[in-house]
Amino acid sequence: MIKFFRKIRQKLLEQNRVSKYLLYAFGEIVLVVIGILIALQVNNWNEQRISSKEEKKIIQKLHSDFLTNKEIIEKSIQSLLLHKDANTRLMSLIGASKEELSKHNLDSLFSSGTGANDVSFADNTFKNLLQTDKLGLLQNDDLLELLYKWKELSDIRLSREQKLDNWINNFYLPYMMPKISFKEMDTYSHLSWTGKSVVKPDYYPLFQEVEFENYLDNILWFNQKLHERSLETQTLIEKIIKATSNYD
Repeated sequence: MIKFFRKIRQKLLEQNRVSKYLLYAFGEIVLVVIGILIALQVNNWNEQRISSKEEKKIIQKLHSDFLTNKEIIEKSIQSLLLHKDANTRLMSLIGASKEELSKHNLDSLFSSGTGANDVSFADNTFKNLLQTDKLGLLQNDDLLELLYKWKELSDIRLSREQKLDNWINNFYLPYMMPKISFKEMDTYSHLSWTGKSVVKPDYYPLFQEVEFENYLDNILWFNQKLHERSLETQTLIEKIIKATSNYD
């Protein structure tokens, strides 16, 4: 094809038809430019098609992850409510008589009130988007806003979780160490080494201490704040699930 055009140009020059040659050369340049523009358009279309396909796959993965996260947060909230209920019942027994205390399974309440609060969400797809700077592939601005809120709220919730765990492990449990039987308390966690303690202390003095009341109060405060963040997380998960639907 190039050889064909070259022959035409050569023939025009030999015939001294300069004006037609220039017009022909201009037309040839226009054709080349059009060809380049078409090639660029095809390339852009192909890249958009690939990006759209990748975006769809990402959104499908996000949808699957957040369906899992919905189950995780529901279980976490139920666990928090059990912790709150146990510690509220212990709080209600502050100042109670020995007779009243004997009516309650205190070791079971201690066990329920000090459970772990670790929550691990299905976050691999979202974290990979952040690490590889691929959030820009998502064209849905509403979804992008929800995902940024997810990161912000996750950081806040994790901070609340760490504060509660830190208070229990570093302050509350050391305080309780000489006052209750961990062996009998852990029976309700179904651990193999637990059982009856032959040196179990009397729990009555513990329930007469204002310090114990204050420890419980602080646990309940941290629990309440974590519960509030968890409810916000649950609502946000529902919104993300809705925003990532219909991408099958």
